[in-house]
Amino acid sequence: MNTYLLRLCSYRQPRRIRVIENVLTSHRTVANLFWAQQYGILEWLGARRQANQDQLDFELRELQAAGLVEVVADNQVKLTTTGVSFQEEQPPVYEPAFYSWYWLANTKVAFLRFLLGFQVVSEFSYHNRHYVPLNISFAEQQQVKSWFNHFGSDHLVGDVNAELQLLMNSLESEDERLPLALVNQLIGHGQTGWTLDQLCNHLQLNVADGITLTHDLALAICAFSRATNGPLACLIKPLLSATPLSPSNWRTFKMVSSGRTITEVARQRRLKVSTVREHLLTAAILMPQLLNWDQLLPIKVRQYLDQNYQGPVTEWQFASWSADSNADFFYFRLYQILQGSQTNE
Repeated sequence: MNTYLLRLCSYRQPRRIRVIENVLTSHRTVANLFWAQQYGILEWLGARRQANQDQLDFELRELQAAGLVEVVADNQVKLTTTGVSFQEEQPPVYEPAFYSWYWLANTKVAFLRFLLGFQVVSEFSYHNRHYVPLNISFAEQQQVKSWFNHFGSDHLVGDVNAELQLLMNSLESEDERLPLALVNQLIGHGQTGWTLDQLCNHLQLNVADGITLTHDLALAICAFSRATNGPLACLIKPLLSATPLSPSNWRTFKMVSSGRTITEVARQRRLKVSTVREHLLTAAILMPQLLNWDQLLPIKVRQYLDQNYQGPVTEWQFASWSADSNADFFYFRLYQILQGSQTNE
């Protein structure tokens, strides 16, 4: 039984099943991001991009059959007392060190590109021109080919070895299992990498912790690549994001931050006003410390919200107070995000 989902459930707070699924697979709607923030699981965004609804529902049914979770009203899930006891009786779980970098990249693509880059260098060091490359999309193979044509020289093997040593030293300072997982997942000349089952067996992890560690390792590689300039880092850098926001969201955020109104931004960018508002709500969730809250929440609106909404933000019920219900909901959600981020600090 895969107990992975237990870490995203709570005994005191029922959580929407589909929100948990959408967080893990990185389905970034404002609603998903908002509830992920309130559940305290935002850093798990994209942690299992390859999973699908059927797979996660099967894992949930297994946990439910074992009495570890229960499904309550509105398709929400919560831990049972048995589930709490089960977690307390288990050995210490693997605690990810790099999940705060969740926004850096699509880790599946980045890790596969990293593995293929190493394979190419390994075969190159043995002067092999004919071998079976890692199964990766044609577009990614072409990116690695272009990278190799740029870096491929007599110095490449030594440069990659030195870079890997730096990376493994960095990983070891966080958790000694990370460099072991890395070196044994590498594919090269006469070497096939560990499967997930082999990784779990060698590192004495359950499947849930094996999945968590693997994602943490991929994020660690992305974070390392962002801060260094070795050949493999240069292969990964084009995949890395500059901010948690998409380029379009970031452009909207910068324009509003410069003093433009939502209506002006919508007109200049030829977007719907509702789209600009969604961009700002996303920024409020992912980068609350950078927002000018006084600019976005007019003082009269803030006073109204202060008077009419108290207590846990997850229990608030929206009710329009003006002729523009869409604007009212924008302010309501923005205020929820503000109050929720302060509560969760």
